[in-house]
Amino acid sequence: MAALGKISDSCPVMGARAWFFLRPRPGELRPLAQNAVEDFFFRDGRLPADEEGFVRYAEVVVLLEDRRAVEVLRVGYFQDRTRADGTLDRERHMEVMAAAGEAAFGHLPFPKPPPGVVGAEHKFAQRRFDHLSRWKPTRAEVVKLRELVNRKAGREIM
Repeated sequence: MAALGKISDSCPVMGARAWFFLRPRPGELRPLAQNAVEDFFFRDGRLPADEEGFVRYAEVVVLLEDRRAVEVLRVGYFQDRTRADGTLDRERHMEVMAAAGEAAFGHLPFPKPPPGVVGAEHKFAQRRFDHLSRWKPTRAEVVKLRELVNRKAGREIM
C-alpha cells in the first residue's frame, strides 16, 4: 500500500472540465453553474435569453491537475434559442444538431461530379452550422471572459 501511495504522489491526477459563462446582454458575462447548463439541456431548466431570444454562453474547457485548472484547452461561444418561458427550443435545437451532422459527414455525394465542379457542400454546411450555433464575442467580452476564467482558476491561465 505504501508503494501505491508513492506512485500516486509522484503522478498528478489530470483531467478536464468545462466552465460556462452566460452572456445575458451584450458586454455582460457571468459564471454559469454546471447544473444550470445540464438542467437547461436535459431537464427543461430555464436560462435568461437575450433580447433576440437566445441563450448565449461561453464554454471554456480547462485542463485540471490535482483538481486545479492549469491550462485552457478550448474556448467556444455558443447560442441556443429559447421559448418564451426560458426553456430550450428543442425543435430549433434539433435543426442545429442536424446541421452539425451535415457539417461533419455531409450528404451522400453524387456518384461522380460533373467535370469542373468541386464538391463544397461540406463547407456550406459548416458555415450554416456555425451561423446557427455560435456567436462572436466583442473584444471587451473576450477581456471580461479572460478575467472571469483567471479569477476562477486563481491564477492566469487565459
